[in-house]
Amino acid sequence: MKPWIDRLRSRTAAFVHDLTMVPVAWLGAHWLHFNLGAIPELFLDRALMALPLVLFIQALVFWVFGLYRGIWRFASLPDLMRITKAVLAGMVLIFFALFVFDRMQGVPRSLPLLYLGLQMLLLAGPRLLYRRLKDHRQALHDAQRVLIVGAGYAGEMLVRDMLRDPQPAYLPVAFVDDKPRRRGGELYGIPIRGATDAIPELVEKLSVDLILLAIPSASTSQMRRLVKLCQGVGKPYRTVPPLRNLMTG
Repeated sequence: MKPWIDRLRSRTAAFVHDLTMVPVAWLGAHWLHFNLGAIPELFLDRALMALPLVLFIQALVFWVFGLYRGIWRFASLPDLMRITKAVLAGMVLIFFALFVFDRMQGVPRSLPLLYLGLQMLLLAGPRLLYRRLKDHRQALHDAQRVLIVGAGYAGEMLVRDMLRDPQPAYLPVAFVDDKPRRRGGELYGIPIRGATDAIPELVEKLSVDLILLAIPSASTSQMRRLVKLCQGVGKPYRTVPPLRNLMTG
């Protein structure tokens, strides 16, 4: 798809979203004014009659204030400032127009502030949430996929630290462990997929980038065997040293 078409589609989608939020905020403000109860018929009729005017003014203001120059993926403080200005200007123009038209008959006095708050929430909230989700997905996409050998204490600590990292560089995808009672289980939602003999198969199947050997208590012969398996699949590997080695530097 050509870049200009992609940009047009993105801006159109954002514009449609924002216009959809206008009636939600307008009617939602009335609903809040009446304590989340039924809106009296008189006020509801007035709200629905004014809605086309509200939509027109708000759409014009959104476009004039450049809400669609920014990209949701990179929503930032300048975008939030534009939203704030657009919502404030729209609110002033809407209620000024309603005052000129019929002195705001049937318009609750608390409505401007309620409408302002809801509009800010409905316009800024989805943009910030979208950026947060995209950033998180990008971080996971850029993270190295890790196979952890050993589902014991050391492996559990490794996974816990990886999952707590707000900007993860490593993404645990599976464990292997030679103890039969551990196979088929999970640690923090990460499956234990089999014994260490399954390393070559899992590396290919799960697109593993890095192997972590989390068996500090392994004997020399056991470690030699694991290293040979890792070297055989051609992927980098790291070992977790015994605690006594960590304590002595």
